[in-house]
Order: sequence, then C-alpha cells, then structure tokens
Amino acid sequence: MTSEEFARAYPRLTEKQAERLVRDHGLDPAEARKDLGPTRFTTTAELFGWLGY
Repeated sequence: MTSEEFARAYPRLTEKQAERLVRDHGLDPAEARKDLGPTRFTTTAELFGWLGY
C-alpha cells in the first residue's frame, strides 16, 4: 500500500496514531503538532506531507 492509498483509506488519525507515526520516523510529535496545528496533525495526508511523503 502506498502512502497515498493509505491516506485515502485512513483520512484521519487519532492523536496517539499520529504521534506514533512521527516518533517512528525519529521525529518529535510536538514539533509536528506545532508546525501543522491540531487539525492538520491528525489529517493523514497533511501529516504525510510534513513527513516528506
């Protein structure tokens, strides 16, 4: 499954899921939340964009 397919299948993440995804990439969830804001942080496509996908 590609990141685009995943984002379509799961358009929203829980806070816990988003935090885990960011941590799994070796990054700080607080930084992602600060850059994206609370709504975009849990929007899969936005978070993937922030992660560089």
